[in-house]
Amino acid sequence: MTTDPTPTTRQTSADPRATERSRSWSTMDREDCAAFLDEVVVPEMLADAACSRDPDAEPPTYRWLNGRYPGFVKHLQRAFDETPADFYRTRVLDDASEDAYDWELPVGEGADRTRSRLNAHLDELEYRGHPETTLRPYRARLKKYVRLYADLHGPDLLDGLGDESRRAEEIDRAFAVCKVLDRTLGTPAARRKYVEDVRRFYRELADAGYIAFNPMRRMETRLGLDTPEWDNPSLSEADVSTLWAAADTNRERLLVVGLCGWGLRPSELAALHVRQVVLDPPDDDYPYLDFRDGDRKNGPGTVSMLAGAAVLDARLDRVAADGGWAGHVFPSDTAASGHVHVDTLRRWFAALVGRAGVVVRGSAPTPKYGRRFWYSLYGEAVVEVAERFTPVAEAQGSADASVVVENYLSEADRRMHLRAVMADSLEGLFE
Repeated sequence: MTTDPTPTTRQTSADPRATERSRSWSTMDREDCAAFLDEVVVPEMLADAACSRDPDAEPPTYRWLNGRYPGFVKHLQRAFDETPADFYRTRVLDDASEDAYDWELPVGEGADRTRSRLNAHLDELEYRGHPETTLRPYRARLKKYVRLYADLHGPDLLDGLGDESRRAEEIDRAFAVCKVLDRTLGTPAARRKYVEDVRRFYRELADAGYIAFNPMRRMETRLGLDTPEWDNPSLSEADVSTLWAAADTNRERLLVVGLCGWGLRPSELAALHVRQVVLDPPDDDYPYLDFRDGDRKNGPGTVSMLAGAAVLDARLDRVAADGGWAGHVFPSDTAASGHVHVDTLRRWFAALVGRAGVVVRGSAPTPKYGRRFWYSLYGEAVVEVAERFTPVAEAQGSADASVVVENYLSEADRRMHLRAVMADSLEGLFE
């Protein structure tokens, strides 16, 4: 069965309640709040038809924002004595239109040098085509690091980075800043994001010849952020093979493929609709799932089916034969949504796990373990692609091959290489 995506009404698929529970609002400064608006609120405004506001022109209504994130609204009022609308105008709309961004650094030669390199870096990212929606939160994270560095060590971030004899001293300085960040950021993922963004800034300075070394290169190790998160185990390749062998229906096989082979969230798989399925792309590319109509809270808008597309094709043939079919891959006659609830999918998966006898660290794995398996494969693919370009990086004088992959390959080429490696990794798992 071949299908093509058809336009659908945008719907919000984020879970504000989970975000509200997981956030520590009281630890967020102005830059953190601005980044939250950019990274979370703006995409939800775009996705939610009930918002009725253009995020590039006006703030969300108080009722809409307070209904989703009351803790955030209260924090703005208590900590900064600002209404959400005023804060949004000054920290999102006004910042986006400023020609010269305020890094809040003092006047002076060292601060001016830092400010100049920061602005030049952002100008280059904009020249490469990075959209403002990604540059704003990135800029906010850099600013937080820069301000902390200035408070601890002075405003000249570049002073000691051109002298190899000062390498240990400068790494310790960066570590001191990161320790302060560690105490103010709520999750390991947020801490890693700051480290990754600041390392990228330093890395590009090093590649351009402005500094001799990157003080953030192995900062995750010093901060303990590269330690495995033991509450986030995943399936192994052997586990996936065992589940696949034990699956005795097309429905169960699609569970394994969707979670482990495509990396879908359980909720995305439960709600999958025929309008999202493109089995025969016109350019003879891999079959893919199209989530560009707001059906996904984050991540890429399309998901390539590098393996197992035939399982979905067979499933569609099966459910399409039923009378009154509305297009859902896992239809339900009783649910108002028209598709099975995610808890039903979890029960199906638990039954398969029990029959297969798969255990991970002493416990029965849940559907999330399959998605984490996909992410582990993807991480390995990123490393493998970077290693392929090591000779090119060495020829250009770059210490890190990922610089070549990130800065000199087009998005289409990066995607092509990553998909090829992922397809090789998945080959044979779902035969």
